[in-house]
Amino acid sequence: MKVLGVSGSPTKNSNTDVLVKAVLDATGAKTEFIKLSEINVGPCIACMKCVQTNVCVINDDFRWLSEKVMEADAIVVGSPTYYGAASAFMKAFIERLYSKRHLKLLLSKKVVATLAVGVAAEQMVAQWMGDALGAGGMEVVGTMTAKGTPCCFVCGSGETCAFAIWNVYSKELSGMDLGVEEAYEGYLELLPDNKPYVNGSARFLKSYRSVKDEPDVMAEAKKLGELIKERIEL
Repeated sequence: MKVLGVSGSPTKNSNTDVLVKAVLDATGAKTEFIKLSEINVGPCIACMKCVQTNVCVINDDFRWLSEKVMEADAIVVGSPTYYGAASAFMKAFIERLYSKRHLKLLLSKKVVATLAVGVAAEQMVAQWMGDALGAGGMEVVGTMTAKGTPCCFVCGSGETCAFAIWNVYSKELSGMDLGVEEAYEGYLELLPDNKPYVNGSARFLKSYRSVKDEPDVMAEAKKLGELIKERIEL
């Protein structure tokens, strides 16, 4: 059995990478990990030249990557959340898989698991990836999410930026309590004079959030891999 892991994170050794690899390891199958930011897979250009052949004509790395997808019994896809959506790397990859859908639904016997890492929109992104790949015929055996490290933690100005990500998702601006402050308890402290989009005032208690330090998250990744193993061994 073969399981292919695909990460849409451009960050080196990212939380997304760690979780995709953890799921792969738990399958007990022959696995391969691909980091989309290290290869060249562009978006679909809607040329429709793949309709009869199910072969995308764009000359980039999707040509060999699509062969690996077809050889795999299961796929694990993971993405960080950017602007409430999957990364452009992952979006392009999923778009290009549409070439396998026309007339034959060539991915219909394959299993997929999705995972997303983010600050507030990870549930939506994991669901979207599952819905998109499910529409391509794949069987979604499970999804998972995790909280990651906001870019504002590492940009150098996050503690004093009025437009930091926690202020974007604040109740004052979004109209909803998205639980960002609660989710990052122990990592982030918003100070009394913090006012979203007026004055930024925060303190970082930890500069990086690693899923490796969260046993429940790692256990969930293992369980997802075990679900894949059970399904492909049927």
